[in-house]
Amino acid sequence: MLRALMLIAAFAAPLGAVAADAPGGITILEGEALVYRGAGRVLAAEGLALAPGDIVETAPSAFLQMEFADRSVAQFGPSTRAFLPPTSERSLYLLQGWAKVRLPTPEGKAVPLAVRTPWVELQSAPGTVVLHVLPTAQTLFVEGGPVRVGERGAGAAPAPLSLSEGSLYQRKAGARGELVSVATSGLLQEMPRPFRDSLPLRAERWRDQAVAPKAAPDFGYADVEPWLKAEPGLRKPLVQRWKAKAREPAFRAALVSNLAAHPEWDRILFPEKYLPKPTPAPRQARVDGGAP
Repeated sequence: MLRALMLIAAFAAPLGAVAADAPGGITILEGEALVYRGAGRVLAAEGLALAPGDIVETAPSAFLQMEFADRSVAQFGPSTRAFLPPTSERSLYLLQGWAKVRLPTPEGKAVPLAVRTPWVELQSAPGTVVLHVLPTAQTLFVEGGPVRVGERGAGAAPAPLSLSEGSLYQRKAGARGELVSVATSGLLQEMPRPFRDSLPLRAERWRDQAVAPKAAPDFGYADVEPWLKAEPGLRKPLVQRWKAKAREPAFRAALVSNLAAHPEWDRILFPEKYLPKPTPAPRQARVDGGAP
């Protein structure tokens, strides 16, 4: 109970009050979005402080802006899934959808925001990029640069790529990325309209104002399936986070039927398979003292 109250208090704290520990907060929201924390979720709202481990997901017609303590800014377009990993570094993982990320020049000893997707990792350097991540491909446009991009996963280039301002990079599953023409890509026509504007920073507005979270309806397997089937480094921490869901019949049935995609759930679903095997009883000697 005490831990639950502490989490609620952190969620309702002003952005300025939690800046030292929290990754950042939501400063602009148009439409609907959800924040997954622990075994539940709440409705996203302007002024809501975020915590390490939060998952942010936007609705099909939503736009959301996050601001971080180092003045980095991440904007999310429709149907976007992003994760704030609970690691020692400030980082953002974009699993799916649209994001525009601005990385400022670091001040003092501030740790710059690390940005990753299933396909690439942005090197920590000032710049602005637009990312569009799909299940089988990714597009990256360098609005302000230059930017260094390290490829991840199968088929990745062995060394980081240096992309200049105005470059458009695309990568498909199992292959290395390539530069393509911005004019023929259709990216500028497809990107969310708010990405084309320079929106103001608004974190100061909620520096001394606590925004209390509002509970959202419980979630089912389908709601978090993309995360449960993500890369192993993301999947494994979710086992402990959501293991109580394995007691729900529908959630459990879906876990079992998709077990090949997330085998780490086997221990939760079938703990009897992992019990210590009984020690065989010692063989008794014959009464006459002969060999057994």
